[in-house]
Amino acid sequence: VAARARARVPRANPRALGRRAPRSRGAVSSGAAADDRATDFADASVIANNAASLDGKLRTLVVGVEDAQGDERLNHRNPTSGTLFKQRRWLDDYVVPGQQVTLVDLDSGKQVTLPVSVSPYRARATAPNADVSVVEFLVDADSDDGDENFFAKTQPPARLVVSRVHGSGFENPLFPKDFNLKAAVDAGHALVLLAGGARGIGPMRAALEWPVVASHADKHPVTLFYLHAGARQSNGASSAFVQEWDEWRAAGVAVVPLYGEKTQSGDAGDTTSENSSDATSNALSDASSAVLAVRTAIAGGAAAEFGGKGRKVLGDDPSLVTVLMAGLTREETKTMFAVFADTHRVPKSNIIALPETRASGAKKK
Repeated sequence: VAARARARVPRANPRALGRRAPRSRGAVSSGAAADDRATDFADASVIANNAASLDGKLRTLVVGVEDAQGDERLNHRNPTSGTLFKQRRWLDDYVVPGQQVTLVDLDSGKQVTLPVSVSPYRARATAPNADVSVVEFLVDADSDDGDENFFAKTQPPARLVVSRVHGSGFENPLFPKDFNLKAAVDAGHALVLLAGGARGIGPMRAALEWPVVASHADKHPVTLFYLHAGARQSNGASSAFVQEWDEWRAAGVAVVPLYGEKTQSGDAGDTTSENSSDATSNALSDASSAVLAVRTAIAGGAAAEFGGKGRKVLGDDPSLVTVLMAGLTREETKTMFAVFADTHRVPKSNIIALPETRASGAKKK
């Protein structure tokens, strides 16, 4: 069945998916391993499609990935060398928040690449012997990409194949070993998370619920700025994971929602203008508003209403601050980088933007 399912995958995009890489029983280079992760697909199905926002436009897609094949072959003895090796399970490739997965619908061939919004280990902890890994993704029914809209409407038991987990999460690509989320926590850094819309808050949720960060927030400043948290007049109805904000705040995280939406052109604003100059003006205006809100929070400390417990957003030493960004527009990324690096003297190496993920049909913004 698995072989027949994979044979249908090229309907989606043969060049994007490639062929299933052969399993190697010997040592492989890191490059070969990365290529294997990018082209190896597993059978999966949609378990649930739940509302992630009160208005139902943001959806949590719950996917079950078959790990039975790997579990059945955990121990296999090579008859020639007698070497004992372990067949990796699908979830073994999930290591840090910010990693992503490509989903392909078998019937339509539509595909989308999305960041993981909750660790697959969370469900595994309650059922360690299960033959399915459960993983969640945040999808936007109002996305300007048709394929993402398709997945926002997908219901159980839709059949999928999914890539292995890929990407390295929040890390500085020039110095990945020294400047990453785990290293920042180990060094006792204050954490500032800048999430833009659905593509930003999804991986940030995974970061906030990562045990490493959750325990860190109890002793060090951790602040989430949620940009484009929905329309200003929605009163939070179009924001994602509102029910979880109180849990994050109770853990010590300051959650600061900044309302306003992205226009269809990909810039910030509450409405989409047919006039490109108006759209640009909206983008700069909302980017400026976001910067002002961030600067105000930094100057006054995260207010108690946001759950910051009176701590300074940047702590006492700007060199001990790490800034994570995901889902921001180009203008916002550039502006926020300047705010933290130039104005507040946060080392540039400590400002990390998650590589952009994009649905297959999305237009470059």
